[in-house]
Amino acid sequence: MKRRSFVLVAGIGISVIAIPTCYYIYGKTELETSLNSPELLSYICDDKTINDIGSLYRKEFSDENSEQKLLELLFNHGSTTPDPNNELLNKQIIDDYHTENTIMIDGWVLSRTEARQCALFSLSQKN
Repeated sequence: MKRRSFVLVAGIGISVIAIPTCYYIYGKTELETSLNSPELLSYICDDKTINDIGSLYRKEFSDENSEQKLLELLFNHGSTTPDPNNELLNKQIIDDYHTENTIMIDGWVLSRTEARQCALFSLSQKN
């Protein structure tokens, strides 16, 4: 094989492996980013508190201890398209309070949706 061909094939091979790997490690969709940021709670809590709440929620509900499961549960109440204002998610949080779908974690009374967002946030902070 000629040097020129080798360099070309090697470059393409590295690109085929590197691009998906970088996307997996660094790429988050707009929807995932908006879902893992508990907007309403962030007005009164700092990131450490949200992270602690999320960690405690994941310990208490071990069946919801994966990013995939939490996204699936949050998608059930919202849209699969990015919602920059989080209107659907905020509506679900209000609905959770009206239907008493709440949980107490570390002295905080949260809607189930808020708690799941905190759990998703805590998973994203591990990286």
